[in-house]
Amino acid sequence: MAVTASVVLRYDPSRRDNRESDRDSTWAGSVTLAEPSVDVDLFDAAPRILRMPDGRESEFMATSGGRTEVGLAGLGPAPFVESWSHPFDVHSV
Repeated sequence: MAVTASVVLRYDPSRRDNRESDRDSTWAGSVTLAEPSVDVDLFDAAPRILRMPDGRESEFMATSGGRTEVGLAGLGPAPFVESWSHPFDVHSV
């Protein structure tokens, strides 16, 4: 299913090597269904996978929200570095 994602890298202030391209930093944000009429509950089934158009993906857990929009916490490397201008897909694990 297509979603709109608003995600950011979360840096560890104790690390000296934080940088924008650090895919191993934790990440968080929110996802919203692009078509709210789709019969899917984003908060119901977790974890989910955020997949980028170039094939990069990572799991996330919904942390708040409801059927069409959820807050999230990333569970693996950030899949979105250098993919800012593309639509995202979410899949059940």
